[in-house]
Amino acid sequence: MKQESQKNTLPAMLLLAVAGGTAVLYSWSFYNWIVLAYGAALALLFLTAAAGTALFGLQKGRTKRSAVIRGVIVGAAYTVVLAVLTFLINNVITQSAKPWIAALTVTAISFILWLCWGLRYTAAASFDPLMKIKTRSRALAVILSVCLLVGGCLPLPLLRLAADVIYADHTEAVPAGFGTFTEKEAVPVENADLYVAPDGSDEADGSFGHPLATIEKARDLVRAMEKTGKSGITVALKAGEYRVSSLLFTAEDGGTESCPVTYCAYGDGEVVLNGGVSLDPASFTAVTDEATLSRLTADAKQNVVCTDLTKLGLTAADWGKLYPVGGYGTAKKYDGDTTGPVPCALYYNGVPMTAARYPDSGFLKVKGVIREGEGESSAAGSPHRKNEGWDTLRNPETTIFAVDETTADRINGYASLENVWLWTALRYNWADCTVPLKSFDYATRAVECAYSSRYGAVPDSDYYIFNVIEELDSPGEWYLDRDNGMLYLYPEGDLADAKLNLSISTEDLVTVEGASFLYFEGLTVTGTRGGGMRITGNDVTVENCTVTGVSGIGVDIDGYRNTVSGCELSYIGGTGVYVKGGDRDTLTPGESRVENCLIHHTSQVALTQGSGAWIYGVGNVCAHNEFRDLPQQAIFYGGNNNLMEYNLMHDVALLSDDCSAMYCGKYWDCNGSVVRYNVMYDLGDEDHAPNGIYWDDGMTGQTAYGNLIVNCKGSGFLLGGGRDLNVHDNVLINCKTPIAYDDRSREAVLYDWSWFTESREGGLLQQRLEEAPWRSDVWLQAYPYTADWVLNYSDTENPNFIPNPANSKVNGNLIVHYAGDFGDIAESVRHFSDLSGNAVYKLNALKKLFVDPDNGDYTLRDDAPVFDEISDFEPLPLSEVGRY
Repeated sequence: MKQESQKNTLPAMLLLAVAGGTAVLYSWSFYNWIVLAYGAALALLFLTAAAGTALFGLQKGRTKRSAVIRGVIVGAAYTVVLAVLTFLINNVITQSAKPWIAALTVTAISFILWLCWGLRYTAAASFDPLMKIKTRSRALAVILSVCLLVGGCLPLPLLRLAADVIYADHTEAVPAGFGTFTEKEAVPVENADLYVAPDGSDEADGSFGHPLATIEKARDLVRAMEKTGKSGITVALKAGEYRVSSLLFTAEDGGTESCPVTYCAYGDGEVVLNGGVSLDPASFTAVTDEATLSRLTADAKQNVVCTDLTKLGLTAADWGKLYPVGGYGTAKKYDGDTTGPVPCALYYNGVPMTAARYPDSGFLKVKGVIREGEGESSAAGSPHRKNEGWDTLRNPETTIFAVDETTADRINGYASLENVWLWTALRYNWADCTVPLKSFDYATRAVECAYSSRYGAVPDSDYYIFNVIEELDSPGEWYLDRDNGMLYLYPEGDLADAKLNLSISTEDLVTVEGASFLYFEGLTVTGTRGGGMRITGNDVTVENCTVTGVSGIGVDIDGYRNTVSGCELSYIGGTGVYVKGGDRDTLTPGESRVENCLIHHTSQVALTQGSGAWIYGVGNVCAHNEFRDLPQQAIFYGGNNNLMEYNLMHDVALLSDDCSAMYCGKYWDCNGSVVRYNVMYDLGDEDHAPNGIYWDDGMTGQTAYGNLIVNCKGSGFLLGGGRDLNVHDNVLINCKTPIAYDDRSREAVLYDWSWFTESREGGLLQQRLEEAPWRSDVWLQAYPYTADWVLNYSDTENPNFIPNPANSKVNGNLIVHYAGDFGDIAESVRHFSDLSGNAVYKLNALKKLFVDPDNGDYTLRDDAPVFDEISDFEPLPLSEVGRY
């Protein structure tokens, strides 16, 4: 009887082995105790089912209790053995890239054993008529086993979904061990040719004891100096503030290779070139105007202070009216006074204050679209599909959307809707602009914008309200009554110790037009509604300068052999530093550099348009910089043969999803650039999932190697349909999708429904390619792979057909992902390109790979298993990354 009971429990035992082993396998594969608990609960379910199957399979008269106990004990023991085997295979022996390897191994073992026992029973039944009853019972048990096994597989997608949710906010330790930045010690400048001081006089001779008063006067004197035979000319500026509206240097103000001209800080303190007005904290008083007080909250009445700008001699022309900002607005499509300079800003201890807004931070959500309006494209389409007639359309129909009840009540409580503004991103979170509020209907909660949304509008998109004195209710906010010149602010601390600066100038503060061999060192440039420094020339250097509190580009430099080095660029309205130079026809390098700079809080005016650095042209370099606290890209680059290396990027791309730490896109002709030895970590925030390195919309001919990307909420690499890409020896840790490579360019050619249109015949990518000398001998020598390119739109299966994602090599990369995933790869990419030879591990392999990952040391161990899989893998030079 014992033997029969044991035989009849075998289906239950094998069921438990297969189903329970599979459940435990997947729980361990994701390396998380929550999923492990889920797998244990699933195994318990299988255990119960197994016991029922054992009972059902017994013949009449056999001991049920004995069969069930034996089935449970033997089956559970067998499951534990298989679970341990699963763990060893998947997490210790192979460090498997895919949990399927262990899954197939364990499942195969289970079914082989089941098959052996099943064949034995079947053979016995053919000789023993009494076995037929048992055979039918076993057949039913087998059917139940298969059903339960299939049922056990059904939750596997749920396990993966659970893992995705669990790891959505998972972070690994931030990388450490980089180079150390050492600030250059200020040394007084001896024997300068001219000295300038805020208390000097332009009637003086410019000597140390009799300094000049203005930089303009020193410039004019330098212009007249004889440079032949001199080793250089130096103008030293003593500490203090210099009010400038726009300081211009032309070709005659430059130096020569043997006699450069230098404007530098003397060394006795900060030298500030200020295009704004410093406000005296003592000039601020409590608000006493009853009409104004009636619009403030009770708390604001106790804390808000004000000053009269007209008593400082300022007029409405100085502070200016509000105009839309943001590169995706439509104001220029409307008649009237709709566009103009960026509005003035108020800086409190160097940090821009917030124009009184609701909510105080974050965004409101559109509750419904009442009227989309006439935009360049509609919400139902894509930004690549332009509405017919848009280019010539004037005064388009405006956009109307609904707000929530709480917001409607607030708007209804405003004493006036005049000069109330909205910040909006009504379709894409990468396309923002500001727009006046035209009208409001409380009954329908309808807000009408003064202009249309460029790409249409959708529910749940972002906006906020600003420039409303009723919303002046939090420390750090301010409001300017432009009609009367009264400035109100809610101080963040002791106002008596604060430094307040109101930006006034609408010009670039320092402009160089055609001058060469100019040096600017140790200066602070601030307080303009324009840009900080705009330089067109050769061999111009900006070193150890601070550019902050400017509304345009921090440093905009164009020419050959120019350098921006050791600078801090912060609280910039647009891009921090924009470097151009070189000749694309001949591929002559510009040899300009952005190096050893700290760049943070850029794109403060147009939140989604600027970058930390923008590198364009040919043969320019962005190296050893640190980028942090940026709403958008750290580095945006284009052109040919540019080099981005040893940069440190963290806490960037904080405000949208379709962006990255490093970005270029939408060119077939911008080949030859290299991205190497950069470190990127903590990309995005709780609401946005940007990428690490993003080659967008068909970008071709790029190379990336030796980069470390840690904690990326989007794709470590997002390769947007381009070709001839080379990605190798990179380390990707805890990226939601390590590598994504789509075929959007090919898809656009094959399918009319594709959202991407620029790669089609006659499209933007072809237009740009034909404008470049890509068939010239110089280009063919530089990019020999382009010699085989064809644009025959009837030959789409040809690997050399440019829209195909072909001839790319994604090899030798080290990926550590919570589920052991490589990424999301289009089938045509696998067909046309080579993605072999990558090493992929799960997060539990971190300590086997790196020296001290818990403390951010991602130096590879000498015995790291990656060297067994990729014998020539190049360790990253982490100690050389960042500023020095």
